[in-house]
Amino acid sequence: MFQQKSKSESNQEIQSISIISSDSVIKGDMESVGDIRIDGKVIGNINCKAKIIIGQQGLIEGNLNGNQADILGTVNGDVKMTGQLNLMGNSIINGNIHVGKLQMESTVIFNGKCVMGEDIAASTSSFSNEDDQ
Repeated sequence: MFQQKSKSESNQEIQSISIISSDSVIKGDMESVGDIRIDGKVIGNINCKAKIIIGQQGLIEGNLNGNQADILGTVNGDVKMTGQLNLMGNSIINGNIHVGKLQMESTVIFNGKCVMGEDIAASTSSFSNEDDQ
């Protein structure tokens, strides 16, 4: 009636989560297959195949690329998510956004250009500077 999963099946379902605490400063690019939560400062680009969470005290000085993100802190760089981007609380985004879906609260500060749509986010590998020339 009830089947137990073997240990190897259970371990495959558990995804790793990387946490950068509020008293940490990371200099350099980061890549992760699992979720990332950042409450400290990262000076560099972040590439994540899962979900990125930027806490209220989190500060990113670089570009974010990933599948999904919840941002409550500050990002000074471009954001590209193939899935959904949630901008919440008093978050500040100083950069362009390419995203499949966007949800933004009225308290968010966003300075940049936004391009939305699942096809656009999936097919765009980098931000275009055509308008900046």
